[in-house]
Amino acid sequence: MDSGETQIEELIGQALAPYSERPDAEGVARLTADLVASGQALYAQVSAIPPGRRTERTHASLAEWSYFTDAGPTGRGDHAAWNHARTLARVLRNMLTAAERPSRAR
Repeated sequence: MDSGETQIEELIGQALAPYSERPDAEGVARLTADLVASGQALYAQVSAIPPGRRTERTHASLAEWSYFTDAGPTGRGDHAAWNHARTLARVLRNMLTAAERPSRAR
């Protein structure tokens, strides 16, 4: 595992922490920005996997990443921003799995 993957795993862990450990609004904004920045590089890596070697989960994670980064939080306020960060983290977790072990051609 390289340092980029380690950083992404740490960010995922922060975003998927229990609600009681949720950062303040500024912390959520920083976390979201970090998730997006790290996710863009991972998105490029996973996108490079030939379509015939991608699993359905990989295809879905690429589509979800595009959707959720474009859409942003649904709703207003701290809770919507926190849910958005958590959604990005779940999608990143799927992309990270895809990057670690691309499927064999079917």
